[in-house]
Amino acid sequence: MHTDLPETPVAVVAEEQPSTGLRRRLIGAGLIGLAGSLVPRLATRAGASPDTPATTTTAPPKRPTTDDVSLLGFAQSVELAAVELYKMAVAAQSLGDAALAVVTSVQQAHVAYAQSLNALLGRQAPGTVLTDVVDQFAADFSGDEASILSAAFVLEDTAVATHSELIGQLTGVDGAELIASMLIAEARHSAAFADLAGETDLDALIFTSAQALEPGEG
Repeated sequence: MHTDLPETPVAVVAEEQPSTGLRRRLIGAGLIGLAGSLVPRLATRAGASPDTPATTTTAPPKRPTTDDVSLLGFAQSVELAAVELYKMAVAAQSLGDAALAVVTSVQQAHVAYAQSLNALLGRQAPGTVLTDVVDQFAADFSGDEASILSAAFVLEDTAVATHSELIGQLTGVDGAELIASMLIAEARHSAAFADLAGETDLDALIFTSAQALEPGEG
């Protein structure tokens, strides 16, 4: 399935929703650690040990490599699948005002992520939807509010797991940085949906068993 990206500014991001203090602090600390872990990973690609300054003149490329293009195209297909699912959630007309505001904001964020990947890849961007993901979640995203919020929680966790895997495979810095920024935001989306769904188990909020999607699916 190919989808045309709407003219939404790339800078659009989902506004962070308020949450309880302890939960936000714990999740926030985890995300800070995740972002920090990317620095030594990129340094290692440049030829340095994570614990020592780089001494080589060989740096990783900024632009996506040929392999990166395929991986980033897959990431765009995941984002476009999320866009389609959140459209279903809005069309279901079963969301209360608070949930609808969050779903609409998160949908706009996924549009922006897909557009950012489109800008990075140019004509090589596939612009296609990962249909397997849409099929997997369609029933829940077309259901009542509880079903939609629970499914959105799982969807965002799946996106985080997928993008985390992709970062370890990317070579170009531009692509890796973009995917890192997306997965951090999507982890926040997941926390917001869990909070709206009434989740109170901290382990369920901090840890996830979501499986990463793999290129070739859909």
